[in-house]
Amino acid sequence: MNAQVQKPFEEILGYLEGKKRIVLMGCGGCATVFHTGGIEDIDEMAKRLTKEGKVVTGKIGLPFAVFACYLPMSSMFLKEHEKEIEECDAILMQSCGDGAQVVRAYLDEEMGIVKPMYPANNALGFSGGGPASFREECQACGECELGRMAGICPLVQCPKGLLNGPCGGTNTDGKCELDPTRDCAWVMIYKRLEKLGQLSELEEIVGPHDWSKQVRPRSLEVEPIDLMEKLKETKKVIEHLGV
Repeated sequence: MNAQVQKPFEEILGYLEGKKRIVLMGCGGCATVFHTGGIEDIDEMAKRLTKEGKVVTGKIGLPFAVFACYLPMSSMFLKEHEKEIEECDAILMQSCGDGAQVVRAYLDEEMGIVKPMYPANNALGFSGGGPASFREECQACGECELGRMAGICPLVQCPKGLLNGPCGGTNTDGKCELDPTRDCAWVMIYKRLEKLGQLSELEEIVGPHDWSKQVRPRSLEVEPIDLMEKLKETKKVIEHLGV
């Protein structure tokens, strides 16, 4: 998931200075989990902006599991709120930057609506865990190294992102010199390979990491999924949960 926190309210107001009529849009995915752009969060933002003299003319709240960045679903909600979007002075996106830019491009290129768009959140990276505690686990480098690192990514777990072994500052207790409360990523890798009986893998000489795969912006073409069939699968899960 893309972890995120809401920007300071003063920063948000700075973006909206001179803008009166505001449309709010959230996300039913990561932003809902992190309480930055769920339906309830949009309602709360609307109350705060109203107290500051703004007129919230539209609230585009996406139900859980409807991601702003996935247009086959989120575009339906954009079309439903076309009039409010056309008449607003600005759009405040309560999502990650990915969702915001996907929505911005769709409005510009598909709906022909060009409006100022501002972010309400700061994204913190791909993180896993839950339901309350999350930790960054992946930086989407384009060439995953987990296969030779015992399932532990030093690009993320090591503050220095060292791929070729530990630095000279690793403490004798196996902690990181930059943060003594954290285990050294390479000590973690060593210990796990030891448990797996695969320490010999550390002796293998491998080629350099292909950083060209991280050149931005990246794009990908895939076979579109059958959305209705996938929703049927989701329906089965919901029914199994008794919802």
